[in-house]
Amino acid sequence: MNIYTQVCGLVIIALLLFFYKKQPTMGLSSERKFKITLFVILACVILDIASCYFIVYSRKYQEFIVIAICKLYLISLHTVAFSALGYSVSDLFEFFGSAHEKFLGLCYQVFCIIGVIVTVYLPLHYYYDGQTLYTYGPAAIATYIFVAIYILSIILAAMALRKHLKEKKVYALCLWMTIWSISAIIQFLNPKLLIVSFASCIGALVMYFELENPQSSLSRRTGHFSSAVIHEYLDYLYQTKQNFSAMRISFQTTGESADENKLLRQTIEMLSDFLFSVDTAKIFDTAEGHFLLIFENTDFLESTKYQISTYFQAVENNSDVGDAITLLRPFYTIIPDCTISDNADELMMLLANYIPSNKGNSSNNEVIVTAETMKNVRRQKDVEKLVVEAMENDRIEVHYQPIFNIATNTFSSAEALVRIKLIDGTYLQPNEFIPVAELTGRIIPLSDAIYRRTLSFIKSYHIERIGIQHIELNLSVKQGESPTFTTKILQMLEDYQIDPELINLEITETSSLRSKERLHENMKKLEEHGLCFSLDDFGSGSSNLNYIIDMPVSIVKLDKLLSDEYFKDNDKAIAIVNAVIEMAHSIGLKIVAEGIETQDQFDAMKALGVDFIQGFYFSKPLPEHEFLKFIQDNNLKYMYQ
Repeated sequence: MNIYTQVCGLVIIALLLFFYKKQPTMGLSSERKFKITLFVILACVILDIASCYFIVYSRKYQEFIVIAICKLYLISLHTVAFSALGYSVSDLFEFFGSAHEKFLGLCYQVFCIIGVIVTVYLPLHYYYDGQTLYTYGPAAIATYIFVAIYILSIILAAMALRKHLKEKKVYALCLWMTIWSISAIIQFLNPKLLIVSFASCIGALVMYFELENPQSSLSRRTGHFSSAVIHEYLDYLYQTKQNFSAMRISFQTTGESADENKLLRQTIEMLSDFLFSVDTAKIFDTAEGHFLLIFENTDFLESTKYQISTYFQAVENNSDVGDAITLLRPFYTIIPDCTISDNADELMMLLANYIPSNKGNSSNNEVIVTAETMKNVRRQKDVEKLVVEAMENDRIEVHYQPIFNIATNTFSSAEALVRIKLIDGTYLQPNEFIPVAELTGRIIPLSDAIYRRTLSFIKSYHIERIGIQHIELNLSVKQGESPTFTTKILQMLEDYQIDPELINLEITETSSLRSKERLHENMKKLEEHGLCFSLDDFGSGSSNLNYIIDMPVSIVKLDKLLSDEYFKDNDKAIAIVNAVIEMAHSIGLKIVAEGIETQDQFDAMKALGVDFIQGFYFSKPLPEHEFLKFIQDNNLKYMYQ
């Protein structure tokens, strides 16, 4: 009895099942269907061997038993083909949803049942001459036809719907079906070669190595699921409409030294080993020094966090690792209900917004992300998209707010303010898009566009001829810290042939300054070329006198909130405003009062001795031509009052 190929196939499929069940899997629909397919192929090979045995020893058994075993083998071929089809479109079902899955599944189930009934009903014969054995007859032919239809369906589905399937899966499926088809044709033409069930095993082997090897989903560094499969798993959870929660564990650091990096690696390795004891969540190593825990049962999130926190507290007493935990405090980003996001992309975007970046500065070690948080993140992304579209479609405008010079009784300067015009003709408010542009890094290209428009305006209309001594341009911290900023702005001035003294760069006090030395260096270089600087919002929460001491500023702009408190007769605000003005004048700095809206406010600030007035009392920010007309109409009027 020549069953060498079947025995080889049996060994192959048994080994595949052994290694597949030994490795951790994410529980995806495709993984479950692949495992089912392996078991069905195993049964098919066993029945193939059994049919050979009963044919060889047919004299010992009644004929209907031999035929029944042979037909069971043919039915197993139907089942293998049906399982392969279900596996091949498992991702597609998840993409389209359960309603489509049930309908398509029902159709193919009916087709499979019809095929099985036909195989059972039609007659089957067998042949054995002492060396060669095979089955033949209408039942065998019908099985070939039905299996051929399955194979054709799998190939057509993989090719037609390849946009929704992984490229590797399309390739592996087509290779599997090709191997199976060739083996079926060979066995049909030469019944002595019993290789169909063996070809099924080879196909499963191809799928295992190309696509379904669980080891490929694991991080070599930690042994947990790797970052490469996070998105795939989240896609599965959203497409199957499961409620789940998430917790990311990251670390707040205090520096970027080699010793700290060593401690970080040590801490990650230690935490990784402990997380193997957590069986309430799927654990992913993000390859960024973070671990992402996904809970399909949301009830386990709090208890697992307590378990991990208790572990960290316990190991702090260990002298070998205590320093690492003390220096690299764990930070938890918790999403109790991940249905606040619509899909995997949104969830990953949400998590990306909550990576601790202020190294060691956070007073709390966790953030809980809610539906309101998701709403704000969505709005941020919408605003970012509007900014990009406006830049691409040339809808960035610069408006100018006149600044009144009390000494000359004229409007001697103006602040250039960006405006983004939307498709419907309305404007996006600066307090909406400026923080988003700074957060996403788009502030630099946006500022470049504003600078070029302003310099073009200065060159085109020769604003110095109508009494404008300089235009104030806002300088973002990210710009000022850039090593190329000085070269870039000097090149712009040269391109537009603008006198540097016509430009004043206005910088806002900030606590996010990373490279203070570089900013100061850039400011001094530009000052040497004739540019001047002003300090905006002086008196805000992050202010300190070092800005005035260290930076080459010549103008200080009072924070509007401080001015508002002054006009409310707040004793502290009155004392601070008086002190700031006196201090500034004593060291040769000019003072601008912002946000002035009434005659009384104007008179009060003028009496205090401020040098410049800016606000709606005179004018809102104006488009280019309106600004030019305003200056021309008002400078002469105020000069002779």
